[in-house]
Amino acid sequence: MDRKKHRIFWGCLAAAILTAIAVFFACFQITSVKVEGNKNYTEDEIKKMVLSGPLSGNSVLVRFLDPDKRTKDAEFINKVWLERTSRHSLVIHVREKELIGYVKFLDGNLYFDRNGIVQVSTTEELENIPNVEGLKLDSSLSLILSGARRWEKGDEKPDRLVLDEKGQLVLYYGKVEARMGSDKNMDEKMSRLLGIIPQLGGMEGVLHLENVDETSKNVVFDKVLSEAEQEALKKNKNGGTDDQDSSD
Repeated sequence: MDRKKHRIFWGCLAAAILTAIAVFFACFQITSVKVEGNKNYTEDEIKKMVLSGPLSGNSVLVRFLDPDKRTKDAEFINKVWLERTSRHSLVIHVREKELIGYVKFLDGNLYFDRNGIVQVSTTEELENIPNVEGLKLDSSLSLILSGARRWEKGDEKPDRLVLDEKGQLVLYYGKVEARMGSDKNMDEKMSRLLGIIPQLGGMEGVLHLENVDETSKNVVFDKVLSEAEQEALKKNKNGGTDDQDSSD
């Protein structure tokens, strides 16, 4: 093979290789990325953490990325994995740490999971995670955890939790104070609470669940009446009319 044919051969081979590479990247180019399971991070933040570098744009090569390593410094993330759903589509699955409450400590907040283990220490106050008041760091978390496990995946999370002077649990939903008592029959109490709270929207008062068990038929709610309700009640007691001076 002379020099000219040699150059032509290698030129054609290089062109074929470049064409194959171009076709490979075009056929498996990622054009759609979804993020699922994220709460404390936006989709753009997750994509920025996970998808960077030359491998991140190809749905075949992206499997060689190590998303756990790339997100190891993200304090709210427990695990991340990738799912290729088509030649051009990718789903980033995010499993965040399940934080059920926090206590204030020094100048920050300690967030703990369903096992009572502190997972995050930050000065921020995260949304939808209630503050636990009256809980000492050397005390047992069993009472808090027994209630928290029931609402951690639901929508009826309290605004805050308090352990009163008797060590009994009190939950606050807006202006409604739900007194849960001790951890006895906590499953039944939480079941009743989660069924009642949606019906008390906008109300103020005390919901008594301290002595509720499987045999309890009714739950007492001591409602605080508004001024209009107090006035209407007063009129009803007076026969529907106000006291008037009968003299001319």
